[in-house]
Amino acid sequence: MKAFSITPQDLLSVFLGQKTSLMVPYTGQLLIAANKNDQRHLPSEMAGAIVEIQENQLTLVSLVHPFKIASEAQLFEVDNQLIQREPVNWFGPQALVIEKKMSDFAKNYDGPRPKNGGIPRNYIPNEIAAPIILSDDYWQTYAQFVNDPDGSFAAQIKPMFD
Repeated sequence: MKAFSITPQDLLSVFLGQKTSLMVPYTGQLLIAANKNDQRHLPSEMAGAIVEIQENQLTLVSLVHPFKIASEAQLFEVDNQLIQREPVNWFGPQALVIEKKMSDFAKNYDGPRPKNGGIPRNYIPNEIAAPIILSDDYWQTYAQFVNDPDGSFAAQIKPMFD
């Protein structure tokens, strides 16, 4: 797949649906990545999303599971086998719905709890737990690409399940 490196701020803006144009001489689906940088709490050299480009207008198609990608100043090729599309935009409203379902379940749960106060995984319905597990995996991987010299970003990423 064709790929293009952009600033991490622009990449996050795409994730949030705020950036809708990209000056790149290309039409079709494009993998976008954060370029190499040392800005605190921002990703660096990370594949981030697939977008559809038409006349410099972009539409987010899907996030991709983060992986290392070298910065390039022009269009370049990435092996399709490295690209795993995410089923959810973990920066968007769909992720909030998933979190709310878990929160609602936890509020109404009256079953057994271990000493740490959590809910044992086997008591959580799969339709609630499966998306949470995917989210945990995404954020654990994403954190590996974030410039985080003091570990404060990673400290905020706590998986729901062990």
